[in-house]
Amino acid sequence: MDSSELKVGDKIYIMKAEHPPRQYSSQILDILNEKEYVIAGPIRRSTIIHVELNSVIVVNYYKERIGKFVFRALVKEVWEKGIYKLKVERLNEIVKIQDRNYFRLPISLEVEKEYNAEQVYDIENGNDIETEKEICITGDISGGGLKLFSNIKHRERDKIRINFIIKDVEVSTIGEVIRVSKAKNNAYKYKYEIGVKFLDIDNYERDAIVKYIFEQERELRKKRIDFNDY
Repeated sequence: MDSSELKVGDKIYIMKAEHPPRQYSSQILDILNEKEYVIAGPIRRSTIIHVELNSVIVVNYYKERIGKFVFRALVKEVWEKGIYKLKVERLNEIVKIQDRNYFRLPISLEVEKEYNAEQVYDIENGNDIETEKEICITGDISGGGLKLFSNIKHRERDKIRINFIIKDVEVSTIGEVIRVSKAKNNAYKYKYEIGVKFLDIDNYERDAIVKYIFEQERELRKKRIDFNDY
């Protein structure tokens, strides 16, 4: 099986034609064939979000270390009694959105960074060892990682633990440094900026980040989604 393909239990997000556009969490409940899926119906704050029969929705999902994927689907059946679910048929090929096209949200968040230069692997394994701690500031954030301003000159492939709060959700995860450069034009007087890729982030924590980013993205764009673009 292609590692980018959907599997039963995968978290997905769906959007229907509405203004302003909203994104709803869902899940793959069953895979009927290569184009048809049974998915969980969207629910917001314990309220069913009605999806019209024969309407077209946009489905997107994220595969760790691979990327974000999107396709359009036709709603063929709707069951609202018992478990709320939809039967959908994929209308086009699954499109991968390249990493450079991910929406990275410029934002300044305070992040506690932990690092141990001698035994980096112990951080990853969660052992109780002494670590060098530093309060950093983010330059931007996405569902796959973030940019940090730091006074420590890390090396690429360094493993660090990062802890921060986004929209009342505490995030604590291991990250890998993938880029290091001298800081440019940052108001916080840090020496370096580092690109960090999330390695073992909890799905709940990633969902909180993605949800926040999409909320901010909608506020920034303020325009209707053209479903034919997917």
